[in-house]
Order: sequence, then C-alpha cells, then structure tokens
Amino acid sequence: MKPDMELSLPAHADNIALIRHAFGALGEVLAVDEQLLSDVRLAVTEACANVVVHAYPNGHPGPLDVCAMLGDDELTVVVRDEGSGVAPHPDSPGLGLGLPLIASLTESVQLGRDEHERTEVRMTFSLSGAPHHHAWGHEDEHDAHQVTAASDKDDPTDPAALT
Repeated sequence: MKPDMELSLPAHADNIALIRHAFGALGEVLAVDEQLLSDVRLAVTEACANVVVHAYPNGHPGPLDVCAMLGDDELTVVVRDEGSGVAPHPDSPGLGLGLPLIASLTESVQLGRDEHERTEVRMTFSLSGAPHHHAWGHEDEHDAHQVTAASDKDDPTDPAALT
C-alpha cells in the first residue's frame, strides 16, 4: 500500500514536534474525531520518542521515517529506524511506559523489522469509532503473530509477554 503521507527526518527530539503537527494537519484533512486525533498524535509521539532515545547509541542520530496509510475505516501509521531493534534496556532513561501507552491508544500495534531490516512500529487506528481492542503483535524473522494485549498481571514491556 502506497503511503498517503511520508516523512523522513533525522532522529532529533526537535523533529518530533514537526511530526505531531503533520499528523494534526492530516487529521484535520480527514475530519478525524478530536479524541482519536489526540490518540494518534500521542501514540506517534511516543513511537518517535523511542527512536530518538533508544535507536541510535552514542548521540549519532540516524533516520526517523514515518508514514501513514489510509485504508477502509482505519489509519495505519508506521515509524521506522535503522537502530538495533526493540529490546529491554534496564539502564535506559525513562519509565518504560511508551509501548504500553501506544498499545492502549491503538486498535493494534506490531513490533518488528521490515524487508530492509529496519526496526518498525506499526500502529493501526480505527476510524469507524469502534472501541479499541488493544492487540499486541510482535514479529521476528521466523514468525509473525498477533496476541492480545497483556492484562494487569502481565508486563507488556517484557518480550516474553509478546509471544
């Protein structure tokens, strides 16, 4: 599917605001509900912040690619980077709440690698007004699958919870 909007910027914190504004404009053009637009912008901001903070070590930022595709009653947003992938980092800054927050705001979220081995967070938002069902997905090189979001007793940041 060809993207309806595509951005490629250096992974700098300053560029996250630019991406948020672009999604605000896209939401206005699509006449997206205000609450849904707020959810989209927050989820995209969190995914982009993860790239800025975690993808490129030693302060050498690489690319931050974001694309949006409008489908039948859904918006799919993909955030990509060329970093080392999604893995737990006990010594990393932050509280580790970004991915669970993204999952709570989206219809589904998938973590994995694209055909060029770039790290990818793929978020789907329902445009039909249907409630979120919060599905987690995790892709690896052998198997792509979708699983239900972790319950309160599970830690959704734990890779074992994604299998």
